[in-house]
This record gives sequence, C-alpha cells and structure tokens, in this order.
Amino acid sequence: MGVKSYVSRRAVRMATALALVALTGVVGAALLMEGVGDARAADAGGAEGAGRLVAIPAQFTAQCSNGVAVANPGGNAGLVGDCAALLAAKDGLEGATGNLNWAADRAIGDWEGVTIANNRVSELDLSDKGLDGGIPSELGNLDELAMLYLYRNGLTGGIPAELGNLANLRWAEMWGNELTGGIPAELGRLANLRTLWLSNNRLTGGIPAELGDLANLRKLVLNGNQLTGAIPAELGGLSNLEWLYLSDNRLTGEIPAWLGNLARLDLLSLSGNRLTGAIPAELGGLVNLTYLFLHGNQLTGCVPQSLRAHMTPWERQRIELPFCAGGAGATLTPTATSVASGDVMGRLAALERQVAGIPEIRRQVGEIPGLKEQVAAMATRIARLEGGSGAGAATPTATPSPTPTGVAGVERTPAACVQGLAVVGSGSVSGSWSSGCLSANPPSSSGYYARFYTFTLGAASEVTITLSSDDAAPYLYLLDGAGRDGAINQQQGSATASSVAIMASLGAGAYTIEATTWHSATAGDFTLEVEVAR
Repeated sequence: MGVKSYVSRRAVRMATALALVALTGVVGAALLMEGVGDARAADAGGAEGAGRLVAIPAQFTAQCSNGVAVANPGGNAGLVGDCAALLAAKDGLEGATGNLNWAADRAIGDWEGVTIANNRVSELDLSDKGLDGGIPSELGNLDELAMLYLYRNGLTGGIPAELGNLANLRWAEMWGNELTGGIPAELGRLANLRTLWLSNNRLTGGIPAELGDLANLRKLVLNGNQLTGAIPAELGGLSNLEWLYLSDNRLTGEIPAWLGNLARLDLLSLSGNRLTGAIPAELGGLVNLTYLFLHGNQLTGCVPQSLRAHMTPWERQRIELPFCAGGAGATLTPTATSVASGDVMGRLAALERQVAGIPEIRRQVGEIPGLKEQVAAMATRIARLEGGSGAGAATPTATPSPTPTGVAGVERTPAACVQGLAVVGSGSVSGSWSSGCLSANPPSSSGYYARFYTFTLGAASEVTITLSSDDAAPYLYLLDGAGRDGAINQQQGSATASSVAIMASLGAGAYTIEATTWHSATAGDFTLEVEVAR
C-alpha cells in the first residue's frame, strides 16, 4: 500500500475547524487522557525537557534505513527520523495491552494511525486503540506533526514537556485517559495550536499562564480534571478563542471581568468549581456567546439580564441566582417564559449543523460531561419551565397527513420508508431500522439506516420529538417540508444515550422526522414519541 493521503477523515474533520463542538451539543463528551508511565516521562515534565529533541537509539534509525520502512532512506532523512522516533516510542505507548503494527518490515505509510504528507509524519491518530502505556517524550521529535489524537485510551502518567517542540501542531486531543501531573507550561510554545483538549483526566495544579501565548487557539477544553487556583489573567489575550471549557475542576477566585473581551467566545463553561463573588456584567458584551454554564460554584449577587438569553432553561434552573433588574442591587426572580424553547433549541441546532457529517466531533460534543445531560433533560424541563406541554397547556388541532392508520394519537403507514403521521396531542410509534431505508443526511458515504415520518401542523405549536432505542445510539433530524429531502430544521443525537429529543416551536405547515442512528450499518428497533402542544 502507498503513503496515506494527507486529506484523511481527521483532516477533513478538523478542516471544518471544530467550529463548534462540540456540541456540535455543544453543544458533548467524557474526555480522558494519560501520559508516560516510566521515569523518563516523569523527567520530561521538567523545564529541562523543553526545546530539545530526545536522543533516539541508533538501532531504530538503522531499522528505518532498511529501504522497507522508508523508501529511498538516503533522500528522506526527515521521514527516517520520524520512523525511528515512533519505533522508540512504541513499547512505552502500547503498554501491556497495545498491539500496534509498527515494524521496520512494513512501510511507514501502512502503520496504524500514521498519516504521511510531504514525506513527513503529519498526523498520529491513535484514538480508541486500547493503549494503556504513557505518552512517550519521543513524540516531541515529530516536528512536522499537525494532528495528535490520543483520546479515549488507558494512558497514564504525565504529559511530556517535549510536546512543546511540535511547532506545527494544530490539534492536540488527549482526553479520555488517566493522565496525572500538571499541564506543562511548554505547551504555551505551540504557536499554531487551534485545539487543546485535555478533559477528563486526573491533571492537577494550576492552569499555566503560558497558555495565554497560544494566539491561534480556538478551543481550550480542560474540564473534568483536578485543576486548582485562579483562572490566569494571561488567558485574556486569547482573542481567537471560541470555547473555554473549564468545568468540573477545583478552580477558585472570582470570574474574571476580562472574559468579556474574548469577542469570539461561543461557549463559556465554568460550572462545578469553587468560584466566588459576583458574575461580571462585562460578560454581557460577548455578542457571539451561545452557551453559558456557571452553576455549581459559590457565586453571589444576581445574574446580569444581558446573560439571560445565553442560558438554557436547564442552566437557569441550576444557577440558583435571581436575574438582575435595571437598578443596582435590585433583583428580578427568573420567569419561566423568558426564552422560548424554539430559540434555545434553534441555537443548539445551529451549532450542531456546523459539524453535520463529522461523527467524531458530534461524539465528542455528546460526551462532554454536563452537556449531554443538559440536552437529554432539556425536552422535559423546557415544557415545565415554559408552559409547553405541562398541566393546563392547550392542545391544538393538527391537520393529518394523507393515508394514516390508527395508533393512539400518532398514526403511520407501515410499508414505505416515508410514512405519514397524524399528530393529535401525543402518542408513539414503534419502528425498526434496516438496510432497506437509508438516511437522507448521512455523515459519510457509508450506509446509515433511517425511517421518515411526515406530519402537518394546522397551527403554531410546541413539538417534542423523542427517539429511543435499546439496540443502537439514536440520532434525530427534524426536516422542513413533507418528504425526506427537506432542509434540516434541527438535529440531535448522542453516541452513548439510548434516547434523544428535539423540542421546537414550529409554525403551521408540513415537517418530516428522520429517525436514524449514530453509526452506519446499524439495525434494530426504536420507539418514536411525538407530543404537540400550543
């Protein structure tokens, strides 16, 4: 086999720039990391590890110069060096259970997880490989590496300071492991870094002030660790930052007012820490802010009214602080009707549409601790908070689609992939996925099985759609118009949940539900529930 193309599925994914995630749900997901398990890796965390390459034993260079691992080794010295560094790192990275196919008798372009571009290693994707070793310092020798994906393994130990040598690195994702120790200050030298995703490890210590030097950083995701101290003021220089996700740590001090200067911020999550003081009014200047999570701290005072629209109903319920009125010191108790459910879910849908067709990111967003639960609980809580389908809610009359057959409140035609629903109040149907019906919105060319249900509303209504399955991870689309080819109005899914929901404020007209799954070629049974209320 030849050298892999640089335009891999990960490159395509990241070319979309993670314009989220997340979330895409945001808007979702448990991200663990692990590091080096031996004394060498522990030493690499020190300052002496920065700015220098790791000495690679000559035996690995000799093996990579055999003309098999690297073609024309005399003219490809850089790739020979990359090959030797990977061979030197292999045992420490694999641990006791790994079985990477890296060997000198195989072309490096055929090595598992390795992508070559311009005769250098450009991408290392070892996510979900069952690795239980550590992050070897030798990886810091891959000086043309642009993408490093080590997430969702069993890696332990620290993050080596030598990773700070990777001047061309753009995406570093090491979530979903059991990494310990501090975040190396040397990572602040990665001038081209766009995404640093270290969440759900066991990292300790403070957030290095040096991360404030990452001028190109878009996503900083450190939630689910044991980080302490204040949020460093140096992060205020991250003018390109879109996500700041620091939830579920042990951070102290006040919420900095300078966060209001991060004009591109779309998601700010500081929940589950030990932050004190008032919420700065400066956050109201974040015109691009879509999601704000501050609950689970020791905050006092009131929530600036300017931030009301940026909180989901779930967050408004959890924050346990009143909203500020116009005058200083005056407060206004939150009301249940301040933000329409359609507005909230519309923002969620808009964010998810940015990552449509990129299942890896959708999975990450769905597994970010907190966000997944927020989305799962949103359908029922919005109804209670905003008078949607709770007690006393009026039920409009819906105009049924043609040729339905009766099923208590929701009706369907059983044969075709596109079936009619007559929606009156609430009801459910049971269906199944098979290769006979394919998704109209697949994330890739692989076959994603789906069923379609068309319904017509005779009046503006609040509609809750829930898709549940014990056989597969469900994914749900709400399409405009009658038929499978309508534009996506909203979408929702989770790689781990057995049930997902969409709640939308819809006008009169025709709509279609696409009930599909997270993964391709997945068959099984599902239940679709639809509830309509004014």
